Amino acid sequence: MTLVLVLGAVLLTVAAALLLVRLTIGPTILDRSVALDVLVAVTVCGTGLYVAHSGVTFPLPMLVVLAGCGMVGAVSVARYASRSDDLEAGDRDDPGIGGTW
Repeated sequence: MTLVLVLGAVLLTVAAALLLVRLTIGPTILDRSVALDVLVAVTVCGTGLYVAHSGVTFPLPMLVVLAGCGMVGAVSVARYASRSDDLEAGDRDDPGIGGTW
């Protein structure tokens, strides 16, 4: 059991390090948003691994809060990015309000 916990912790640490690299060099905001969302998921998994190892249950509400914040953050950024893309596409294609195609 200890080998599995150590292997899981090492894999989560490597994933977090790679995600931090993606956060710093990500060329677009969507790359950074996905990396941050996955980093929150890695944090949730790390906390779950800690709970499984130690047997204490007080961090479990934190898992629910982190999962909720990760979901709301990802949806918010996706909505923002979709609106900004629509505005840019609308400026190029749309002749104006009330105009015909």
